[in-house]
Amino acid sequence: MATILTTLLIIHIVSGFLALITGFLSMLNRKGGKRHRLTGKLFFAGMTGVFVTSTAIALAKDNPFLLMVGFFSYYLACSGYRALYLKKLHLKQKPRWIDWLISGSGVVFGIGLMVFSIDWFVNRGGWGTVPLTFGTFCLLNAIVDIRSFFVAPKDKQHWLVTHGSRMGGSFAATVTAFIVVNFSIGSFTWVLWVLPGVLIGIWIQRVIKPYKARAASKVETSLVASE
Repeated sequence: MATILTTLLIIHIVSGFLALITGFLSMLNRKGGKRHRLTGKLFFAGMTGVFVTSTAIALAKDNPFLLMVGFFSYYLACSGYRALYLKKLHLKQKPRWIDWLISGSGVVFGIGLMVFSIDWFVNRGGWGTVPLTFGTFCLLNAIVDIRSFFVAPKDKQHWLVTHGSRMGGSFAATVTAFIVVNFSIGSFTWVLWVLPGVLIGIWIQRVIKPYKARAASKVETSLVASE
């Protein structure tokens, strides 16, 4: 068992570094270009390796928090990746079973993290903020996904915003994991679990802001033209 766990840990670390490096490059590369697509695929491959190994390690060590966080980060990666295949939701495109599975998992593990936070608030104080933040973010995004399956988005570039924000969120989870494993600030270490996501979230919003503005302008123009 020890040998298996060691092997899983090595694969986990290698996959994590792959996701960390290619995720950073994807954030910098020109969106839609060949380099961006290549680093994006490598990032998703790295996140898949992280997910599989973290799930196995969490089950072997009976660590429910690690299990739920693994599903949380992989939900973001999967929903972001699938957004590329759901570009016609605004034309009432029907989602596939895999999309329902991904979104359903987001709901289940989002709620799971929120419930888990109660135990941490009681026994670990401020640490409860970590699973509560992750769980709330996961649940809200999953609800947005499911709603888009029933109510067609008005913006035809919805997929671009979803792809960028979800893949960016998954990258933030990778950065967070790297920081908390290598750094500690005592009783305030829980801040390191939350702060990277906030900062990278601001960066992501700055990156996708022009696309949102462009989309809003097109919607406004079409409404004026229809009057």
